[in-house]
Amino acid sequence: MRTPSSSSPMLSSASRFFSWADSFPKSLAYHLETCFLFTKSDIKTIIVPVSILAIGTAPLCRSQPVEHSLQAIFWLWIVLLQANLSNQTSSPEEDAGNKPWRPIPAGRISLRNAVIAHRISIPACALLSLYFSPAVLVSCLLFTFFLSVHNDFDGAKNGFAKSLLNGFGYIMLALGTTLIAGCDRESDSLMETLHWKNFPELTIFFFVIITTIHAQDFQDVEGDREVGRNTIPMILPEISRISMPILLPFWSVIIVFLCNPPALLGSIFVAFSMIIGFRFLLMRKVKEDEMSYFLYNAWLSLTIIHMALYKRQAMHSAAWSMESMMPPSSNLSSQFAVC
Repeated sequence: MRTPSSSSPMLSSASRFFSWADSFPKSLAYHLETCFLFTKSDIKTIIVPVSILAIGTAPLCRSQPVEHSLQAIFWLWIVLLQANLSNQTSSPEEDAGNKPWRPIPAGRISLRNAVIAHRISIPACALLSLYFSPAVLVSCLLFTFFLSVHNDFDGAKNGFAKSLLNGFGYIMLALGTTLIAGCDRESDSLMETLHWKNFPELTIFFFVIITTIHAQDFQDVEGDREVGRNTIPMILPEISRISMPILLPFWSVIIVFLCNPPALLGSIFVAFSMIIGFRFLLMRKVKEDEMSYFLYNAWLSLTIIHMALYKRQAMHSAAWSMESMMPPSSNLSSQFAVC
């Protein structure tokens, strides 16, 4: 008759523990790579430019500038992960054809698990935002609201609504990132903290986005038509093309006036915007539109860099131009001063 060894359960438990400990780093690396792939497309178009705008225009802490900047970038990436989980679970078939490397079509995660991850990400992002400040929570909740309207209530199917939602969403991301990068997160009341006069660069950039973001839709007209989207290049095919060599130089001149960069850099910036605008107007093949959109993103990045590098000039110029319309008691120069 065999007697059970008292050491067998302990040996079995130890074996399972060492097996788990051995596989955990690989499993963690796999899931982190999956999260990265969800947000990969946004690194150049959102994470880098928004981080530059936020960190360049926020009143950074002298004592902990690196820590605050890293926290801001981490928050931005987490909120974008939530957005991409929503985007990519709402159109997996489209990604399978256009971007098969994304986690769902690549088979790294099932659609069901991605939907669950998205539902978990909403309260997780809210809690992370509240950890930083109530104002950051407001920007997170508003971003989630605009994202839901875009994806769940067919906001993306109307070109004008899509531009507005993109503008509001982009600015909420920039607002939250700026608040976290800033030194004083809770010095004022919530309404004072979120007053638009504290963020003139974001106000300007909002209007830049909503009036020019249809640049992304020229290359996708056929694909958008197949899935039932009605973008601005489809609603106003000629006017939307003509608008590009008008709006891009217009905003470039406004930003040069407000930011007052060196004359040579300002001239190059305006000339670059004119070249891109006329590319959209005159070069209409899909590949040409793809290159024009790439250059448009470069122009957006230069717009952000101008506002980030020359923020003090932007503050004082904007304050000077608006003070004549305000009562004498309103000291816009001091309200616009960030540093």
